[in-house]
Amino acid sequence: MPDLSECRERDDVPTYYERPLLKAPHWEWNVVTYLFLGGIMGGLGLIQLIAHPERPQERRLKRTVRITSFILAAGNPAILITHLGRPERFLNMLRIVKIKSPMSLGVWGLVLYSGAAGANVVRELAIDGVLPRWMRLLAPGFLAPLQALLGAFTAGYTGVLLSATANPFWGSGKRHIPAASVCSGLASASALASLLSTFEGNHAVVHKLERLEMVAGAAELLILNDFKRAAGAYGAPFFKGKRGERLLTYTVVAGTLAPLALNLIGQAVKLPKPIDAVRTTLASALTLVGGYVLRESLIEAGKESARDPRAAFRQPR
Repeated sequence: MPDLSECRERDDVPTYYERPLLKAPHWEWNVVTYLFLGGIMGGLGLIQLIAHPERPQERRLKRTVRITSFILAAGNPAILITHLGRPERFLNMLRIVKIKSPMSLGVWGLVLYSGAAGANVVRELAIDGVLPRWMRLLAPGFLAPLQALLGAFTAGYTGVLLSATANPFWGSGKRHIPAASVCSGLASASALASLLSTFEGNHAVVHKLERLEMVAGAAELLILNDFKRAAGAYGAPFFKGKRGERLLTYTVVAGTLAPLALNLIGQAVKLPKPIDAVRTTLASALTLVGGYVLRESLIEAGKESARDPRAAFRQPR
């Protein structure tokens, strides 16, 4: 009888008529969008905490970010329901809390985040006089750090949801995929906040947001590079072939390096406001596209990995 430890490392591990051992997930655009927006929501939760309330421009940024995060939190469950097929399936996931289930914790994290985001929006509207002033009491001060904490959880959960599976590729990235999701979510959130601030004419906060985006983008590149080294053969569906070229083109080059260069130009050179607005818009749009392609590539690479019978028999240690 052959030694199983040796079989695990060989390319001729026997399979059942070369049929896939695992079933590839039927995840399409709605799951990709759900994960993408979940990362942005999480990043916006962090940004609303660090915006200084005593500075008028950052106070304006805080209001914009809080409203945007609530809109995304309110719409994301609807996107998930389009994947589930029926609304009651989403409600059924709220019947109990399963501590060991990333899906259960993720759905509850989304619901709690939505509640904190909604309360903070009520506080913003009460401060601005849109709602009665007393309604500020509905959102105590501790809800700001709570939304940030839930945001960090939500951004990381989108990666944990993938890596906590039997899928060979996703399993090989149990440390890298969640970390890359957090960094990508923060970079995309910074890009969206920069874009909205540019449209509002709140140019004073854009450069600060771009610095945050550059740090998050650089960290994402380092994580992806280490992921490629650590994943080895399991990372082939993600880093090689046409999908690897697409990831390199849209996420690494166009989605991270190009915005990094554009943001560095904005930090180093004082451009006229119309030109600077075009630069910020282009950099933000590229970052958002790169973040979406990253999630799409993760999903599609997982499907391909599940269809490979030999990868399933050689599970990551």
